[in-house]
Amino acid sequence: MRRYIRQLKLFLTLVLTVGLIIVGSTRIGLVPPVGKLLDPFHGFWQNLESERLEEVYTLNLDGLQAPVTVLIDDRLVSHVFAKNDHDLYFVQGYITAKDRLWQMEFQTHVAAGRLSEIVGQRTIEYDRFQRRIGMTSAAENMLETVIKNPISRKIVNAYTAGVNVYIDSLSPSEYPIEYKIFDYAPEPWTPLKCVLLAKSMTWRLAGGSTDLKMTNVLAKFGLDTVEDLFPRYPKNPDPVIPKNT
Repeated sequence: MRRYIRQLKLFLTLVLTVGLIIVGSTRIGLVPPVGKLLDPFHGFWQNLESERLEEVYTLNLDGLQAPVTVLIDDRLVSHVFAKNDHDLYFVQGYITAKDRLWQMEFQTHVAAGRLSEIVGQRTIEYDRFQRRIGMTSAAENMLETVIKNPISRKIVNAYTAGVNVYIDSLSPSEYPIEYKIFDYAPEPWTPLKCVLLAKSMTWRLAGGSTDLKMTNVLAKFGLDTVEDLFPRYPKNPDPVIPKNT
């Protein structure tokens, strides 16, 4: 009887251990694999220690034509001092990725209709909308224009190279915590992602989908009412020019 109980305990312990390993390494919905997230060597613990920022430092990175000096002011804004344009935009990409890598990439996924790759089925309709309005197609057309100009082509290529140098410098334990929470890794940056960000910003600032609604309001209430309720320009706007200018 005692032998049977010991064997049962051993079996239950084994089942529990295997179960914990499986659960700890499996993503459930938006919940990341708990084991990976809590891993003291690669998980979120590695993101708890803040990097000590030097007020002035010099970068000697692969891809730079000369050393570049970076000054961080009291507002934590980086000021780049380079000897040529290539290095200036290269380091701008590197620093932006260092400060905002996850935000940059997440926004390009949003713009391209790829958000469901990160957060699952709940954003399928949003992704479909982004693809139907042709956000990626518009970005591809814009990129063709960008690369036709030798100056803008050099700028976007240098910026892209700087972002990728930073991405390549990261080990999984050094990924921003958002990657660990959503359980995925950063992709290589591309010039297309640069213009996807630009197109996404254009849509946010100037895009709209109220034409059908406004047409119905116009048909029901007439032009005078629409102009009164939805003026094209506000009356008596406040000037933005400072006094004594």
